[in-house]
Amino acid sequence: MKDAGIEVISTEWGMEQRVGMARAFLDQAQSAGLKVIMDGGFSSRAWGFTDSDWQRLPEGKRPVWQKERVQGWINALKDHPAIYAWDISNEFGENLPSGAGAGCPDWPNSRITIEQLKQARADVLEADPTRPIHARMYGGDKGEFPDHVKAMLDNKIADIISLNLYSNYLANNKLQWPTVIADAGAFFVNAIKKRQPEVKVWMSISAFEYPKQFQRTTAASLERDIDEAVKIQELDGVSFFCWGPVDQWDMKSDWYLPKSGPDLWTVIKNKIKN
Repeated sequence: MKDAGIEVISTEWGMEQRVGMARAFLDQAQSAGLKVIMDGGFSSRAWGFTDSDWQRLPEGKRPVWQKERVQGWINALKDHPAIYAWDISNEFGENLPSGAGAGCPDWPNSRITIEQLKQARADVLEADPTRPIHARMYGGDKGEFPDHVKAMLDNKIADIISLNLYSNYLANNKLQWPTVIADAGAFFVNAIKKRQPEVKVWMSISAFEYPKQFQRTTAASLERDIDEAVKIQELDGVSFFCWGPVDQWDMKSDWYLPKSGPDLWTVIKNKIKN
C-alpha cells in the first residue's frame, strides 16, 4: 500500500481486541511508513454492546457511551507514532447492533445522538488532545442534509469527515445511484464546507462487494468514481472502502481486495501514480 502511494489506513475493529494486538498492528504500519485511523468510538464496545447483542439485541437497548473503556483504550495506545486520528462514529451508529445494518426495528430512533457524539469527542480529546477526530457519514439524497447531520457539522463533532458515497449500493437487486459522485459529490462536499469550513472532507469510494447490499465494484465504475471525485475543488482527499481478511468474524463475504479485486487494486495504484 505504501509503495502504491497510500498514506493513511483505517481499521474496522478496535476495543473488542487486545491492546497487544492493536500495538502489533500499529508496529507493522509504522514499519511500512503508514499512518492509522484507530477506533475511538467506532466499535460496538465503545457504546456498551456485547458480542451476544449481534445475535439477539435486548428490546430497547440503545447506544450508551463507555467513557472509561474508551479512555483506557486510548491511553494504552496514544503514545504510538503510527496513530493518525481517532474514529468516533460510523453513520451515527448504523454499524452497531442497534443500527440499520443489524436490522434493528427501532432504527433510526436507536441512532447515536448529537449529545452523545459531543460527549464522545470531548472524552477522546481529554485522553489525547494531540490528534484529530474522524467520523464517517453518508450523503443521502441530494438536497438538504437531515437535521442530525446538520447538527454534527454545526457542533464541529469531527475534524475529518469520510463521506461515504458508494455507487455500488443495491436495493431489490438493483443499483440505486451508480452516478452518485458525479451527480451529488460536489453538492455534498460544498454543503459540508459551508456549515463547517475548517473540516477536512475525504471522499470514500467503493472498491468492494457485499452480498445483496453492495454489488462488486467494477474497474470501469471505480475509474469513473475516482475521476469524478478529483474534479471536486473543495475535496481534501480520496479514500477507498475495500476491507481485507475477515476470517476472525462470521461474515457473509470473504472479500479481500488483493485476492478478490486485483483489477480494482490496479486501478487504484494507476490513479494514484498519475
